[in-house]
Amino acid sequence: MLTLRFDFRLKPDSPTTMHELYNTALDMCQWGERNNAATAMFSEHHSSPDGYLPSPVIMAAAAATRTETLTFNVGALLLLMYDPIKLAEDIAVLDHLSGGRIGYTIGLGYREEEYAMFGIDSKQRGKEIEDRIHALLNALSGEPFEWRGRKIHVQPKPATPGGPIIAYGGGSRAAAERAARLGMMFFPQTTDPAMATFYDTEAKKVGNPTGMTMGPEEGAPTTVFVAESLDQGWEQYGPYMLHDATSYREWMGEDNNSASLSRASTISELRDENGPYRVVTPEEAVALISQYHRLSLQPLCGGIPLDLAWPSLELIEKQVLPNIA
Repeated sequence: MLTLRFDFRLKPDSPTTMHELYNTALDMCQWGERNNAATAMFSEHHSSPDGYLPSPVIMAAAAATRTETLTFNVGALLLLMYDPIKLAEDIAVLDHLSGGRIGYTIGLGYREEEYAMFGIDSKQRGKEIEDRIHALLNALSGEPFEWRGRKIHVQPKPATPGGPIIAYGGGSRAAAERAARLGMMFFPQTTDPAMATFYDTEAKKVGNPTGMTMGPEEGAPTTVFVAESLDQGWEQYGPYMLHDATSYREWMGEDNNSASLSRASTISELRDENGPYRVVTPEEAVALISQYHRLSLQPLCGGIPLDLAWPSLELIEKQVLPNIA
């Protein structure tokens, strides 16, 4: 199983342009479809110096028109940065356009810069996001309702009966409790199995379904590149993965529980960590799929030049996938 994720960070000294990254991501989604990838994800942040993707719904729409069967997830969708009614209209249109192939994972966010940019009081963010979740889900029902004194009726209804999957993500018990209480699937960012247990406990309290937690597996890497020579692979991919790793850590903090968090400060440390960021041989990639049943790819991580990004995918296609039992 292959998964692809794109966030479009662009390392300042990368020779790649944002135009190239956006268009190549669409080509890579087509590659993923040809190679039976499970899904492709577009992530979201705002006002990032390295150009992190602020408009994942637009990218998902573009990718949907270039593919026929590949599914997509917009995650995390930072709902506090949207008018939920207009977002519901966009989601409904995209559900028709894609044939119901796009799901969404709502996130609360954690950057004060983003809250400030969109006029959100971070002290009220929990209450605010729940209000917007209710508004979004009501709007996607296609039925008329009122929200904040406004009469709302979003048309057309989504093509998917009941609307596309709208899940909730996060790394805290508060996030798990919110998802359980609202009856939403929960995608924790941590490998802690106690999160699923807590979710089920909270869901039972309000009579909602249990067993709707899907999180990362302990030890599974989250960004993998494949190279025939590990030394050369780390030389080529290491600087871009390190930019990605240190940028996230700066945002999230050293004590964050994300499965993708790295504490490395150098390429050598990133390699020795043997953690979320890895360069592996084709044989090692086969073993990873055998162990974890997936290979998580971030093929444009950090704005990797295109002439370096494609060879990893080509090795996966020619030397990894044919050897999967």
